[in-house]
Amino acid sequence: MIFLKKKRRLLDLLKTTVQMIDLIKSKNQSEVINNCQEAVKTIADSLEGELAEGETVFNDLQTMYDLLTLIDQQQVDLTSELIFKMKQLLVLIVDKLDKLIPVKLNIAFMPYKVTMWDSLASIYEAAKQDPDCTAKIIPIPYYEIAADKTTSIYEGDLFPNDIPIIPYDEYDLAKEEPDIIFIHNAYDQYNDFTQVNKRFFTSNLKQYTDMLVYVPYHITSFSKMAPNRPYITYAIPTMVNIDKIIVAGQFVKDAAIKYGIPEEKVLVLGSPKMDAVRQAIKDKKKIPKEWQKKLINKYVFALDTNCMDFVNNQFYEFAYIEQVFDATRMIPNCAVIWRPHPLTRISIAHYIPQMLSMYDNCITEIKSESSRYPNIILDDSSDYLSFFKASDAYISATNSLMAAYTLTDQPIIISAGKLGNSILLSDEAFYHFYDPNYPWYKIAKNLVNGKDHKKKLRHNLASQIYSYTDGTSGKTIYQEIKKETILKMTGELK
Repeated sequence: MIFLKKKRRLLDLLKTTVQMIDLIKSKNQSEVINNCQEAVKTIADSLEGELAEGETVFNDLQTMYDLLTLIDQQQVDLTSELIFKMKQLLVLIVDKLDKLIPVKLNIAFMPYKVTMWDSLASIYEAAKQDPDCTAKIIPIPYYEIAADKTTSIYEGDLFPNDIPIIPYDEYDLAKEEPDIIFIHNAYDQYNDFTQVNKRFFTSNLKQYTDMLVYVPYHITSFSKMAPNRPYITYAIPTMVNIDKIIVAGQFVKDAAIKYGIPEEKVLVLGSPKMDAVRQAIKDKKKIPKEWQKKLINKYVFALDTNCMDFVNNQFYEFAYIEQVFDATRMIPNCAVIWRPHPLTRISIAHYIPQMLSMYDNCITEIKSESSRYPNIILDDSSDYLSFFKASDAYISATNSLMAAYTLTDQPIIISAGKLGNSILLSDEAFYHFYDPNYPWYKIAKNLVNGKDHKKKLRHNLASQIYSYTDGTSGKTIYQEIKKETILKMTGELK
């Protein structure tokens, strides 16, 4: 199949051949003729099996080849009129092929962690539905970097069976030459504890595509940026390799531009993660079978902790999660699902290895259903949506998952005191874990008993600052990137 990049290359080769015809009268006539014939033959060979038999463009190419042979053998006079007609024929072939070869896109999706596939999934679904596109998923290997060792990891076998993947060692970038590559990790060597294989650094991928698209695996939280503090995603050198950056809201684009990203490179098209959440919350509360014993008929708090929380706060963070767990010990019909960030353990091992045993002991006791931790579920699965669907309220710092949870209109408890105007949404729409006038235990008790006085304040929170929160982000991203890619190609051919 001839994809967009190959089509462009064939047409470019024809245009170059048109220019070479003017050089036939030079002293290097035989060399020029040979180069023109090689170009014509390459084009004919590339079209073999791609166009209908008997298509006149093959006759046109053969005519051009034969004519060049006759000129080389000095069997025809090389006049200005003949050169003009040869150029006309080549231009005619360009026009024919431009019409005959349809615009087909070859797209590669290159996730590295299965838990982050949702940042690309709805784009892939849109691409898969497009008859003018071939979409392939190639999970790529990465390394976990701890203080004492580096571990190579590949998660291709963890993807659900209904997601057709191609092993990375069976995908030849040089041969495939994808028109578009979508990635959700653009940090290359600038990540301290997870790093994709160097073969898939943005600097290397850019060699094989004209449209490298970065869709962040996170949703930028609604906290305001601190003054004069670089927003790390847009402060790293790899951004120069990216053709388009997808951001969830205009405030993120404003930050990217502030840190030097060209405005035309940043597209405000929402986040596919929002699509996944929007689809999930269409159903009512749903508890996975393996959790039902502890969660059925209970008010469920979803506790999310960031991978750096324990590193930055150490003993404070352990005390904080124990306070959350206290609710299950003290309030009837109360349960907690704790979902530590998947990089939590590796970040502790990397930065504060002396705390690793404390963390591991806590995890072990919860998994073994110790009496110290009643009605507590540890969620270390690849699917955070089950965590959302099984919950009645959410507890976390302002982060990516909290941004997504605003779609649910359910109670959110921020793991801090009042935030005032330091966030982009109304602080009054949230509960606050360390509010001295309305502390965590009272919040938990009231919510379990059906008292939620902030319910009306949470309606449509997400749409106030994020775009395409109606579940159409992935489709919109695909359509826009497709359009940009085709425009880029046609612009280069003018």
